[in-house]
Amino acid sequence: MALIVCPLCVREDDVVVLGTLPDGRKEAECTDCKFTFPFGSPTPEPKPAAARKSTRRAASTVVAPRPIAYVVPQFPKAADVEAETLERVEALKQEFLATPYEPDSLVVRHWAKFRWVFSEDGLDKATIYDLKLFADDPTGASTGDPTEFDKAWVLLGELEGARRIRSVTNHLLRGPGELEDRLSNLVDQGFGFSMPGWGEGLLTKTLAVADPDRFLPIVTYAEKRAIIESLYGLELADVDLTSWTIGRLGVWSNDLLVELLGDDFADFHHAAAFLRWAHQH
Repeated sequence: MALIVCPLCVREDDVVVLGTLPDGRKEAECTDCKFTFPFGSPTPEPKPAAARKSTRRAASTVVAPRPIAYVVPQFPKAADVEAETLERVEALKQEFLATPYEPDSLVVRHWAKFRWVFSEDGLDKATIYDLKLFADDPTGASTGDPTEFDKAWVLLGELEGARRIRSVTNHLLRGPGELEDRLSNLVDQGFGFSMPGWGEGLLTKTLAVADPDRFLPIVTYAEKRAIIESLYGLELADVDLTSWTIGRLGVWSNDLLVELLGDDFADFHHAAAFLRWAHQH
């Protein structure tokens, strides 16, 4: 068998075969950079006889997510929150709002800059340094450990890394189809020019920077879900691949929180601070 080359770090001596995928390709992992990837060509499956339909084969078939129009009506709504719960949260909100709030000037400048960077006009003009800075700088919203991204940046090189970030960002903000499904595709690394390490946190922070009047600077579904369940008593779904995809749940939980919060906050950083404070009370 010919040597297998890792497409991320271009090494061949540290690649091991993990197994065979359902479509006949092999799955391999580079033990040096921990990148998992398929290789080889799919093996065409023989057409089964009409009298013998294989349930095993059907089970392995990839099922496309159900259309959003069929799923979104099942997602909890603000009207589902009990009156007593709303009263309790309102009391907490008034207590929180009694403390004067001033926007953090550093956050304001940082986010205004990256709003331009991610704009249609600014994305191609932004420097490579700025694209790297966004991944590493927690100003306004921490996106977690950047180690995976930083390693991919070194292995791919800054030119390829920057090209991928631009492609991912443009697809997220201005690509075809529904935003929720574009986000899922990018989080799951299903986009052709995905950037390793540019996951849910960085993608959601990008949305919050680009559209600060819609998206809260709370960048994971797990945190939004925990806040909604503890503050408002609504139970949200686990992530799955057919209906409750990560992009749908991430966007819809954000929109639900925004509706429940009302218009009493100076900005969404102020609102996010309240949610985290109230979550602890």
